[in-house]
Amino acid sequence: MNLLEALWTIQDEQDGTLSFRYSCRGAVCGSCAMRVNGKDVLACRTHVEDLLEKPAFIEPLPLFPVIRDLIVNMSTFFDHYRKIEPYLQGKSVSPQMEYLMEEEKRREIDPYIHCILCGICFGTCPAFEKDSEFLGPAMLAKAFRFLADPRDRRDEEILKAVNTQQGVWGCKTVFNCVKVCPKEVPPTHAIVKMRRKILRYRLALIVSGLSSLFRQGNPT
Repeated sequence: MNLLEALWTIQDEQDGTLSFRYSCRGAVCGSCAMRVNGKDVLACRTHVEDLLEKPAFIEPLPLFPVIRDLIVNMSTFFDHYRKIEPYLQGKSVSPQMEYLMEEEKRREIDPYIHCILCGICFGTCPAFEKDSEFLGPAMLAKAFRFLADPRDRRDEEILKAVNTQQGVWGCKTVFNCVKVCPKEVPPTHAIVKMRRKILRYRLALIVSGLSSLFRQGNPT
C-alpha cells in the first residue's frame, strides 16, 4: 500500500472530510505532493511500510498557503510558470524542410523535460522561502530547457528574463531541489549554466565596446 491509498482508506472509513489532491496515481501529474516526516514526497510513490517504524507526521507542502488539510494554493507557482512562456517558439524554417536536432543537443535537454510541476522543489527552496517573487527551481529549469533547444529563437529573451535577483541570481545553489526532485530534474545545474551564459554575453558586449572605441582611435 502506498500513502495515497492509505489516505483514501482514512477518507472512506474514518474521516470523510479529509482533503487532499491526486489525479494520475502514477507519479506523472505531481498532484499528490506533500510533506511526510519532514521530507517532501509524492504520496503515490511513498510506501506505507516505510512509515510504520514510528508515527508518521503528514503535512501539506510547505511555503504555499493552505486551503484545507493537505491541499495548498499553487497560484504563485503557476503564475511564475506562465511568466517564462513554457512552450517552444520556433525559428523560421522552410515548410519543405524539417528541423533536425543533433543527438548531443537532445541529450542536453532530456533531463529538463521530465518536470511534472509538483512543486516539491519550491517547498525545499531557501530562495523561494525568503522571496515569493523568486521564479523558483522548476521554472528556471524549464527556461533552460528552451534556451538549450536549438529550435527555439528566444536565446536573448530568455537570458534577459532570468537575469534578475528573482531569477538565476537569487538561487542560493544549495542543491536542495536536485536532491528532492522525484523525476531527477537538476534545476541548480541549469541555473549555473545560465549564469555562465549571461556572464559570457556581458563579456562579449564589453569586448565589442572596447574594440569599437579602439577602431575610432579613442582608447579611453
